[in-house]
Amino acid sequence: MQLSEELQTSAFTISTGMRAGLTPRAAQHSRFAHPHHGVRKLKVDRPRFEFDEIAARQLARDYLPLLRPREAFSHTTALLLMQVPLRTPAQLHVTAPKPMGQARGRNVRGHRVSREFTPIKDLEGLPCVPYLQALLQSIPMLRFRELVVALDHLRLLRGPPGVAKALLPQEEVMRHLQEHSVIGAARLRAAIEVSRVGAESRMESLQHFELARMGIDTLEMQAEIFSEAGVLIGRFDLVDRETKRIVEYDGEQHRTDRLQYLRDEERLENAREEGWKILRLRKENFHDRELAATRRILCDFLLRVPKTLPPRLTKYFAEPLYLSSLRPRTQALR
Repeated sequence: MQLSEELQTSAFTISTGMRAGLTPRAAQHSRFAHPHHGVRKLKVDRPRFEFDEIAARQLARDYLPLLRPREAFSHTTALLLMQVPLRTPAQLHVTAPKPMGQARGRNVRGHRVSREFTPIKDLEGLPCVPYLQALLQSIPMLRFRELVVALDHLRLLRGPPGVAKALLPQEEVMRHLQEHSVIGAARLRAAIEVSRVGAESRMESLQHFELARMGIDTLEMQAEIFSEAGVLIGRFDLVDRETKRIVEYDGEQHRTDRLQYLRDEERLENAREEGWKILRLRKENFHDRELAATRRILCDFLLRVPKTLPPRLTKYFAEPLYLSSLRPRTQALR
């Protein structure tokens, strides 16, 4: 039979397919994938996802027909759906409030929390646990660097000057830490200490994270620079006014947007003419195998010597690259 457009483009339960005219035998046809028990999806060439947030979104879409009222996507699934630019395995986490039973199935990790929560919707309308809840649930699952990236994204001020707001203000996180017992509270406090308001992308977070690792994360972030005549030259990622040095990340727009590339080149050249020295970093500088070299480049350029960090931070910066040995644990907002 010819499937409706809806059944061709999204996952559906077998009962939904039968109401649309699909027979039980047809539902077993090899053209359908079985992402979850009782769910079918028209097979397409398996895509290779470049980013974990895209993979997580597909997992959530496939599970949506089974999502019950009051349930929501949670943990790192929710953070990725909220467009937090994490690098963490895309897994499907679903949380339900008690006394509901937790979600079960080979491709889903179900969790329960003791209190009712009000789900929020992502840009596509997929229900997620609130920002704070998703962050707290994800602490044991994220390496320290990714926890800082998440905080940078959630703390970023969005909106017009004067009324800009963060998705998750730091005050809300700190108040919860003071009032409740939180699994991984020490790691979260350390990540808050390293996190900064102003990082507008993952790569900007990685830039200041590597400086923080060396104890020299004191540069102005998203700083405006003016010429001697008082004319605005532009805004730059990281700025050291004392030594007149700028650290800029070259994003993908420099490759894909010619006009943006030319504007950035003009901005950087104007800064050079005013005596500023500029270091331009690219995503290759932040591959794990290149990080040691990138730290040396930053120190040499900024004329800085790494400082010894307090023990409360040193142990987290020394974490292994991957935390696969940590088991996800359910955490309630008590």
